Amino acid sequence: MRPKERVEIALQGGKPDRVPVVPIYDMGYVTASTGRDAREWVTGSSADRVRMIEESFLRHDVDGLFVHSGTDDSWAEAHAVEKRPDYWLVTEKATGRQHRLLPDGWQAQADGTPVPRAPSRGGVSRIRSAADLDALVPPPPTPREVESSARWGPLRNLAAKYPDRHFSFQSASPMVSALDCCGGFVEGLTTLAADRDLFRDLLARWTSVNKTLMDAGKRAGADSTWFTSYYTGADTISLRDYAELVFPCEREVCQAGRDAGLYVLCWFLGDLMPILDTVMELPIDALVLEQGRKGYAIDPLEIRRRVGPRFCLFGFGLENDYCTFNREGLVRELRRQIEGAGRDGAFIVGTPIMPPNAKPDAVDFYFEMARAVGNYQREGF
Repeated sequence: MRPKERVEIALQGGKPDRVPVVPIYDMGYVTASTGRDAREWVTGSSADRVRMIEESFLRHDVDGLFVHSGTDDSWAEAHAVEKRPDYWLVTEKATGRQHRLLPDGWQAQADGTPVPRAPSRGGVSRIRSAADLDALVPPPPTPREVESSARWGPLRNLAAKYPDRHFSFQSASPMVSALDCCGGFVEGLTTLAADRDLFRDLLARWTSVNKTLMDAGKRAGADSTWFTSYYTGADTISLRDYAELVFPCEREVCQAGRDAGLYVLCWFLGDLMPILDTVMELPIDALVLEQGRKGYAIDPLEIRRRVGPRFCLFGFGLENDYCTFNREGLVRELRRQIEGAGRDGAFIVGTPIMPPNAKPDAVDFYFEMARAVGNYQREGF
């Protein structure tokens, strides 16, 4: 089968010739897997990012890929970069202001003083009134603005060159946008607790913004949207908050994807199990699963039992096994998930968001084993 056909059969609940492979990579893995410095992503031009994403796609033999967004050249044109042995020195051309870029892509001041990675607002939200909504939430962009955005460059490039593969672009739960708009995780949840109606209005505004991506993504060549949902699990908010506040907004965004002719892949990070029945009411075509963290368990076999045999699930390898190249662990979990949750089809081999320190040879090994273990035509399967 052609790769795109293989993926679509699985998304429709069927059984292709073998289990498809559709991963997602951290931007750091995009650079690491192609032998680049992580800072090349930060400082690169739009053409550089298009090239990096294509090379990371070609690095592994996959049936499809989540495609990161591109950028325009405004940052690269406004800054000069001097590559020194211990750090890269970045100078803003218009003002002469300087900062350092460290090997992992993070910043330090020009004198080497570290820049805090998560500057605290002390729990004080930026959203405390309706006036703050007007000031801080952008209006929905026009179709022309969305269409002309530089974000689609990598997707257009891959979809045009490799029409037999399945490509997906990111959309997000309004919850993610809302918490970011408040100033962070604590600040957003503080707003939710302090003024439920204000937070509902905040979610509604971001719903209107996030829906606008769907038609443009489809025209750029996407087959699906990778709908990211986190801060929404039972480890973060109550079942009531998800059902009453978050779910209606997620349903709107996912339905907009469906209406645009896209498959909707719901990538979920968090404790899914207590809200699984509600999540399954979303207009989605697959659950893209992440390994459990913070003590909760995410097991594709248990989820398969609850969602039935025909709904598509994305499995995953354990993150540390890619970083240590634990062959035994990778094969054990791969075999367990395919045979327990994918024996009858409706299953895709996914990955965690592959981190920068994952070993590319381990990723190659995992995908090779997925094609072998997940071959539905082999005897006894």
